[in-house]
Amino acid sequence: MLRPQFRIRRMGQRYDCAQVDAFVERLVATAERRAVGPEVTADEIRGVAFGTPFLGPGYAVEEVDKFLAEAERWIPGVPSAPAGRVPVPGGRVAPQFTPVRLREGYAVDQVDDLVDRVMATVNGQPVSRPATAQEVREVQFRTVRLTEGYDMSEVDAFLDEAASWLDGMIGR
Repeated sequence: MLRPQFRIRRMGQRYDCAQVDAFVERLVATAERRAVGPEVTADEIRGVAFGTPFLGPGYAVEEVDKFLAEAERWIPGVPSAPAGRVPVPGGRVAPQFTPVRLREGYAVDQVDDLVDRVMATVNGQPVSRPATAQEVREVQFRTVRLTEGYDMSEVDAFLDEAASWLDGMIGR
């Protein structure tokens, strides 16, 4: 198996080269059944987060993300979920949003809190305060820049989908 070649970027969205290289080395070793540290799991691929260099070069985010989405199928014996999503009980899947730093994004903690409540609500899991469609439609997250946030368009698309899930639960 060949190691991928990622474009280097000096500006824009990019991942720390050393972090990506170390993870890809473990991932390739796992796929080739070689020992180079702990084996990589499909869940780890779906949840991996790389730092963004403040100054200096980094790998192009879209190339690394595309490679990781493909690489998930290489892990032996693990059925893969659609790229960018993590399976949860009840059939609905929790999103994974693209982290952003150099452009405006939504505050990670606020988004994560609401997504956790939405997922628990739609999957019938216990939650102290179930999410409502109205709340999801009206939520306004704090925006951040230069600190890690979530891609706003991805979060907004998820909220539209989640509101329709919650609307479908009325009367059940």
